[in-house]
Amino acid sequence: MRPPFGHRGEFSPQYRVSFASRVGTFAAWRARGYRGPVSVRRPVGLIAVAAVAAVAAAATFAQSTGATTPAVRCPASVASSAGPVQWLFSALGAPSSTSATVNWSWTRGGGSWSAGRANGTICSTDKGGGLATRNLVLRVSGTSTLSPMITKLGLLGVGIVLPVSVSASDDARCPRGTPGSVTLFASYYSVHRDSIVMHFAPACASHDHSFGGTIVHVEIARNGHQVNSASA
Repeated sequence: MRPPFGHRGEFSPQYRVSFASRVGTFAAWRARGYRGPVSVRRPVGLIAVAAVAAVAAAATFAQSTGATTPAVRCPASVASSAGPVQWLFSALGAPSSTSATVNWSWTRGGGSWSAGRANGTICSTDKGGGLATRNLVLRVSGTSTLSPMITKLGLLGVGIVLPVSVSASDDARCPRGTPGSVTLFASYYSVHRDSIVMHFAPACASHDHSFGGTIVHVEIARNGHQVNSASA
């Protein structure tokens, strides 16, 4: 099989085509915001992103004790500062490691990266196990590691580790200000296997999730092109 890179690190023709299609979808999806779930990727590498009507109004949710908590509003779109690298993701379905309390999650976010720092917003909605639906809004801000040209899940791609803190929560056990991280991986070419790993300090440990498979869609691009270096 012909390697993805030819002479002097240039892409072989078939990979130029597949990545161009992937980045084109990234630009279109970002223009619409990140509210919609993602359909299963087709074998030929085409990505279909389903547009979903979003309700902008905040919702107030009851805890299992019956007490109410402040409304949690997920921003309708990302308004992050501009940066040369843009990241965007969505996962709709059960986390890879399911628990008795969470068997469905809609987690999505978007933002930018520049000179070793990331900015953006992530929203997470969990439900299952007979408990009330719980919602988090995460603020992405701070030192961030961008790792291009890495191999994960048997495929070459790019990863990014995003520093997060809880900016809104209707889970009384997961208060505002709790720190954590979200690690994204996006594979480069026509066979896509992306992943998302969420990890929090002990107060919000029940929101630790990993996502993989066809329910996951991750895009990391530098000005609409493949990320091949960690330079700003």
